[in-house]
Amino acid sequence: MNKFHYFAALATSVLMLAGCSTDEVLSSAEKTQAIGFDAMANKPSRSEVTTANIERFRVFGCATNNNDPTTGHVIVFNNTTVAKDITNPDQTNTVWDYLGTQYWAPNKDYYFIALSTNVGNPQWSFTLPTTHDTELKADDSFKGYGTVVLNMNDNNRADNDLVYAYATRVIDADISNSSVVYFSFNHMLSRIGLTFTNTITTSGYSLSISNVYINGIANKGTVTLGSEPKDLQWTKEGSINVPVVIPNNNNLTQLSPSTKSTEYKYIIPGNQELTISFDVEVKLNNVTYSTRTMSGTIAAKDYLPGHSYMLTAKIDQSNVAPGGAKPIEFTVTAVAGWGDDENGDINFPEPSNP
Repeated sequence: MNKFHYFAALATSVLMLAGCSTDEVLSSAEKTQAIGFDAMANKPSRSEVTTANIERFRVFGCATNNNDPTTGHVIVFNNTTVAKDITNPDQTNTVWDYLGTQYWAPNKDYYFIALSTNVGNPQWSFTLPTTHDTELKADDSFKGYGTVVLNMNDNNRADNDLVYAYATRVIDADISNSSVVYFSFNHMLSRIGLTFTNTITTSGYSLSISNVYINGIANKGTVTLGSEPKDLQWTKEGSINVPVVIPNNNNLTQLSPSTKSTEYKYIIPGNQELTISFDVEVKLNNVTYSTRTMSGTIAAKDYLPGHSYMLTAKIDQSNVAPGGAKPIEFTVTAVAGWGDDENGDINFPEPSNP
């Protein structure tokens, strides 16, 4: 039978801040009372948004009056792109900037949300609330608000990470406590990869894996922010089948064990039952021995945001051919007998006279 196993890792490590120094950013913002931003990300990996590679994010933000949040509600940022050197994006720069500078206002509570896939045309949308929930406070209890809708389609087949961050700021009457808004991003999606293992130990056998797909991934998800990042509850719609790439080459030698891993895909969290399909060509001393399409069902699992999953497919003689490879065996049916002895006389010559 096809064998798939889970290995999960929680995204917990925090990266060093990339960009200009804190002192430089704070000094500039305090002198101008401009609202500035800085960013960091959690957990690095290939294809992900990280502190090392993040180049842009979108900011949304509202403000209300300090003492009466039911009044003075205003949207300050709505899908504003913050990037490194926004006026000259082709140049290397470590200063975060945006067009249309906004300024801190006195006696205001500010609420910010930032999202990023680190690509120019993300397949997500975000809706800010039109009024302020009076239960929201500009303190550590704020975990974000608003609704994110994510679409997986032919142009974004689970290839992109999606991260978000939230922050608040209480501004006093003389704006003496204005400062840069620091964003520490969290992964909103689940990350999934495949590892293929050749457990055929007989010398000369190798496997070639191709046409790999993860099937049944939700193609649309909606989530309302406000809970801890690890507790985000997505609602899902539809499904798509996504191709998965094995970097470099896909040959699995007869060495035991021989493994190859795919690149990661990013899926909408929640309970899903996925299937894996791929083609496998078995070669004996570089000559094709058998070819077949294999598939396996991954038992329904609750995939969590910010978690990474590695699914391992073990390929051996039991599943490289329909019904399992049949070993070439030998046995002895008989050994021919000698039959009856044939009698014969031995003749001796007559002795000669001395």
